[in-house]
Amino acid sequence: MDEELKNDLLQVDEGVVECESLEEPSAPEMLGDVVAETVTIEQGSAQNVKAETVTVNQGGIARAEGKFIDVKDGGVALAMGENMTVTDGGVVVVMADNVKMTNSVALFVAANQITGEDTRVIFDMRAAVVFGVVLGVVAGMISRLLGRKA
Repeated sequence: MDEELKNDLLQVDEGVVECESLEEPSAPEMLGDVVAETVTIEQGSAQNVKAETVTVNQGGIARAEGKFIDVKDGGVALAMGENMTVTDGGVVVVMADNVKMTNSVALFVAANQITGEDTRVIFDMRAAVVFGVVLGVVAGMISRLLGRKA
């Protein structure tokens, strides 16, 4: 990545890292690993983020770790933290103590408390365990059947 472009994307001020869209909003630059006390991503993306507070607005993160994670109109692939709020967004995997989702979707949620409205969670902890057991039984049966034919 060009150093001048990299300096334009990263604006560090008292532990705050921001990623703003540049002249080409259709192709925002993706940041790599970001470690700070507070991370705010506006119309951008990052690969790995580790911070006390993580805020995403119209962007995405591959892996986010933080005490407070807030996502609006964006998405996170893997989120791990104490408190997570998702509004009009999506998450693949959430591991948190408290999760609040509004108009959002998540594939897998492992949380002590899940609240929200107009939200769809595909797998909670119980459903994931049942899915894993059924998948294991089916895979075992298929391998035994294929093993006997060989």
